[in-house]
Amino acid sequence: MKRKRNKKFNFKKFILLLVIILLLVFGFRYLLNLKVKNIIILNNNYYNDEIIIETANLQDYPKFILLSNNKIKKDLLKLDLIDDVKINKKFNRTVILDVTEKKILYYDRSKELYVTSNGKYKLNNVLGIPTLINYVPSEVEEKFINKFKKINSDIISIISEIEYSKTDYDSERFMLTMNDGNQVVVTVSKTEVLNKYMDIIKKLDNKKGVLYLDSGNYFEVKSK
Repeated sequence: MKRKRNKKFNFKKFILLLVIILLLVFGFRYLLNLKVKNIIILNNNYYNDEIIIETANLQDYPKFILLSNNKIKKDLLKLDLIDDVKINKKFNRTVILDVTEKKILYYDRSKELYVTSNGKYKLNNVLGIPTLINYVPSEVEEKFINKFKKINSDIISIISEIEYSKTDYDSERFMLTMNDGNQVVVTVSKTEVLNKYMDIIKKLDNKKGVLYLDSGNYFEVKSK
């Protein structure tokens, strides 16, 4: 009969295996404890970096590997003017937050509300947007908003005041006061022509006056 040989305990292999396990454990714990190193925020205009970082709960530079993209996004969407956010985590422990903000159209002085492309909000002072200085019937304002939200942001930023200025023949007429000293009269249906404002003004040799875009397209020079 053949005798079964007892296998010798291989102490060297055991030590090697133990070292590998320990390295894996300590390596995992090291990676687990690594904190966020850099936070980059893109395309934020209305909220500064500090507000976004605090809202996303990143102010203490938390552990990188445990960050939840869904949690960060959910927290940031609580801000009234954040429409969407894309989160990108880099291997160098950098977190990139690319935010999409709602477009502020104007401040409604009578209601003390900021009007955006998809709602009205109570906000802290926001600079660089027009002020609607008087009451507008809700049905007219709704039409105006639907048209005005198609205006480029660089044009909106040079409008200082919006006045509802109806006439007997046009109940959807507005007077816009521009930061460059001009005024623009526009009816709701032709609001999008405002996107051509800079091109129109360039042809007027720096003259100041009233640009009529309601019943016709003409410029009335201000008398000195």
